[in-house]
Amino acid sequence: MKALGMLPTTRGPIIHAIPIFSFGPRRGSREVLIAYRENGWLRAIVDTVADAVATPTWKAYKRVGFGGVKRYDVRWKSSARHERRKALEEATQAGELVELPEHEVLRLLESPHPEYPGRELRKLLQVHLDLVGETFLWLRLGQDGRPVGWEPVPPHCVHMTPQPGRPYFALSYGQFSGYVPAEHMLWPKHLDPENPLGRGVGRGTALGDQLDTMEAIDKATKGTFERGGLPHAVVGLDSKHEDFERQEAADDLEKRFKEEFRGPENAGKVWFTPGGVTLAQVAINYRELQADELAKSLRSYVRHVYNVPPELLGDTTSSNRSTSEAAKYHLAEYAVAPRLEFLLAWFQHRLVPLIDADVILDYEDPRPQEFERVFRAMTTPITEAFEFNEARAFAGYEPLPELEGKRPAPLPGQGGGGNNTSSAAANATPEPPRDRTGEEGRL
Repeated sequence: MKALGMLPTTRGPIIHAIPIFSFGPRRGSREVLIAYRENGWLRAIVDTVADAVATPTWKAYKRVGFGGVKRYDVRWKSSARHERRKALEEATQAGELVELPEHEVLRLLESPHPEYPGRELRKLLQVHLDLVGETFLWLRLGQDGRPVGWEPVPPHCVHMTPQPGRPYFALSYGQFSGYVPAEHMLWPKHLDPENPLGRGVGRGTALGDQLDTMEAIDKATKGTFERGGLPHAVVGLDSKHEDFERQEAADDLEKRFKEEFRGPENAGKVWFTPGGVTLAQVAINYRELQADELAKSLRSYVRHVYNVPPELLGDTTSSNRSTSEAAKYHLAEYAVAPRLEFLLAWFQHRLVPLIDADVILDYEDPRPQEFERVFRAMTTPITEAFEFNEARAFAGYEPLPELEGKRPAPLPGQGGGGNNTSSAAANATPEPPRDRTGEEGRL
């Protein structure tokens, strides 16, 4: 709010201030949602990311007190997910935290609406964030005043966000048109660097020109195949009579032409017309338009904006098995995990305090095990620096009780003396059988 000035009156100042920020929906927010519905390429890219974000399972932890004292570690809510997960695992094993698989927060995230499954609503939430940069969750409150669900509201249906002196959201959605208190609405958004206090900004709104160009190319291609794009010929009529109605004669000639030559069965048919008709042929060079190359470039640009590898969209032009396997890992690492961190920060900051402020949220790691990594871990002999169960955990398998604390024998020529040698020999595994040629692993 920026003050304009005060006029001395008996009742106080006439004008206090006017808002300098726009609280209405961002221009193009509705159009980009329509583009998602009608543009197959944009929908394929956004759905690839949104489906992956909506799939991982959420987890809830709570502190356990010893002697009435509950220790708190700042790493449990760290934004560095590797450090946070390590701290949560260590605290759970030490008994400082307990995982709650049936907590109210998890039930809310899994089933926030009586008619739609939770996964679809989480996907819709992510679609709004990726396209418009904000989403609105109209909270349903129970008898105790705590949230028991939410109603997703499209961003363009919210016409005003809270401002100083008016803590309400003005929206028109479905059969409702009115004001919603700010404490009943959850508003996750990507902050606009130019105006952090205003509406959110998403990647879809930054692609307005590219999406419009793609739509224009598609419509031009459709029009070219339906009616040929530019006219193949220009027909003109002329007459020496002064009372000759050129426009009327041209309309009649066009009508006769369509009646006699419409349909493939009339192709190549000879046409007889009265004199005074001239024809100029127009040749169309589709190669000079370069529409195909431009469309491919725009599709690739949109895909890069959303961090989606080409293999996940069926483009195997320059891919192999290793790149196809790595594509799933890259999607999870560079597209899915940052979005889950965004949701985790907003849920922990705004949603969790409304239900149970002591809950610590986290999510299941979305990164899959790479085939090459598992293959190498299972086929490469490990050294005595690592235990067998550590190697199994690296390959993605559960540790075995019978291998607890055991290490492989030293490699030939690397055996040490003293207690290390005796312990290594005690934990050494039997040598594999050899055949007559001396090859290991064969009977």
